[in-house]
Amino acid sequence: MAEAYDGDGRLVSRVPLAGGRPHGRFECFHPDGSLRLDAEYEHGELAGLLRAYAADGSLEYEAHYAGGRLHGTSATYRNGRLETRQLYADGQLAGESVCYAPSGEVTARCVYRQGRLEDEAVYAHEGAVVRRSRYRAGRLEGETREYGAGGTLAQSLPYRNDLLHGMARRFDPEGEVIAVRSYADGNPRGDWQAIAPADGEEGAAVPAGFAQRLERWLRG
Repeated sequence: MAEAYDGDGRLVSRVPLAGGRPHGRFECFHPDGSLRLDAEYEHGELAGLLRAYAADGSLEYEAHYAGGRLHGTSATYRNGRLETRQLYADGQLAGESVCYAPSGEVTARCVYRQGRLEDEAVYAHEGAVVRRSRYRAGRLEGETREYGAGGTLAQSLPYRNDLLHGMARRFDPEGEVIAVRSYADGNPRGDWQAIAPADGEEGAAVPAGFAQRLERWLRG
């Protein structure tokens, strides 16, 4: 058994050894002695379920390992509520990843293949979809749609190889195009050009940058 202590003599961690390598249950502790981390080692490599706990005893993180690599479901929690759920295969993200609001509503849903975003990613706020994006090999590819109040389409953005490329469009609440702007390899070709006057305000359904912050989390 290998044990570690802090400067005050409190047990910090312990794990059995086999042939000089961790083998068996590995535990880490908070200063008050409560469990902080609970995992399993097999011949020096993480295997099976790993769980991490906050000082109040609530679950913060759990993940499955095989051969020292993430393999299976991984989840994070905040104040006891599920915050994210992801799937791994041999150490890489593979399958559906979901992000949740404190209310339990889904705020982001996407798919990974071999560690990279693929196909459609959907972002939501308070139950309403605010953005839909498509990915290929981890890069934005195709049309990204952003939605305003009431779920109406507010903006359409064309991407190629993670760069804006093509004609971007803005819409009024009735779905009519009110402005366009051309892009080439990420560079704008001129300013936004008005098509028709807008009736009323475009109205944002979510805080500025909400979907973009979720996207940064998805990309890691």
